[in-house]
Amino acid sequence: MGLIIEENVNRLIDERGITPYRLSKMSGVSLSAIYGIKDKKQGPTAETLLKIADALGVTVDEIVREKRD
Repeated sequence: MGLIIEENVNRLIDERGITPYRLSKMSGVSLSAIYGIKDKKQGPTAETLLKIADALGVTVDEIVREKRD
């Protein structure tokens, strides 16, 4: 699941044209936690996923599920 979360977070950041730093400020999640997700170094907590999803304007489901075309 870590790879899916990492891919989805990266895709959503790119789609919105924001930086990991900006996502950190928007979500209240530390920059090191954002990079931990992006680099697959740590799995996010449920609280972190909620904050990131809110900041990106998506559901947690959109972050944790494999994208289907």
